[in-house]
Amino acid sequence: MSDNKDTGKQKRRNEIVDAAMELFAEKGFHEVTMDMIAERVGLSKGTLYLYFKNKEALFFSIIRDKTDILFNTLTQAVNSEQEYKYKLEKFITNYLSFFDDYRYYFKIIHSEKSRIGWESKNKFRNHAFESYRRFENMILEFVKEGIDCGYLRNIEPEVAMKALRGILSSFTLNVIISSEDDNLKSKAPEVLDVFLNGAIKR
Repeated sequence: MSDNKDTGKQKRRNEIVDAAMELFAEKGFHEVTMDMIAERVGLSKGTLYLYFKNKEALFFSIIRDKTDILFNTLTQAVNSEQEYKYKLEKFITNYLSFFDDYRYYFKIIHSEKSRIGWESKNKFRNHAFESYRRFENMILEFVKEGIDCGYLRNIEPEVAMKALRGILSSFTLNVIISSEDDNLKSKAPEVLDVFLNGAIKR
């Protein structure tokens, strides 16, 4: 009975997070109220406060939860026992697939970073900086592995890391901000080709 109750609470929490994420992306952090979120998910505001003490707590719960999911899916790729070329394909595909699934998350982290309050901004900045460095370090170690195994050419790992990071970010930004119908996952072969072969005619 307790397990069913816990599962139900987690499901409801996820519904709240998803509803809030949509509203934050649509209207912006300051325009959204707890009343709006409660109405969107079909709960009373009092019930909503049983899950999150305020709007800021809910906002940062979204950031933390989705960031953890992203790193988990990327870790699965880099820790795979496959050959490096397949791990690289999986890493790129997992990254793009994540932002296919969580486009609202991408929008709020880009739109709200300069607009939320000073205390929140500090928390957001600290979390964003830590996550960014963690992401860079993950890619750096991953490209070092590719260089060591001979799949990637022997270039400065920092340069390769910045190239891969930049290509992933630019593809994601272009598709999501422009509201293209294409799914990001379909761009994986193109991203891989640009990273490995560049723009030179061969």
